[in-house]
Amino acid sequence: MSKRPRRVRDPYGLQVLSKRLTIASNRMTGRMAEDSFAMTQRMQGHEVRKIRKGGDFVVQKTDGFGRKIGKPITVEVKTGGSELSEAQRRKKGRLGRRYKVVRY
Repeated sequence: MSKRPRRVRDPYGLQVLSKRLTIASNRMTGRMAEDSFAMTQRMQGHEVRKIRKGGDFVVQKTDGFGRKIGKPITVEVKTGGSELSEAQRRKKGRLGRRYKVVRY
């Protein structure tokens, strides 16, 4: 087997910079979507807590007096066509109807 010569498509290394900017932009868009979701839920009178693994928030419905209603729901906020991670898929399978994916 002979090796074919590699084509140099990016001689100045700009593709790495472009990818870095794209990832930074996606991260910022995701954070803005999470902040927007949390703000709308709080405006509706729900209690919103940020969690670390398997989702973004735990949302608990409350009445006008601050009493909790029903069971808490774990919410994952996604933007564009992004997919769930492995931990998020496991948690969704474990929680069933109490896990919700919200797209912005």
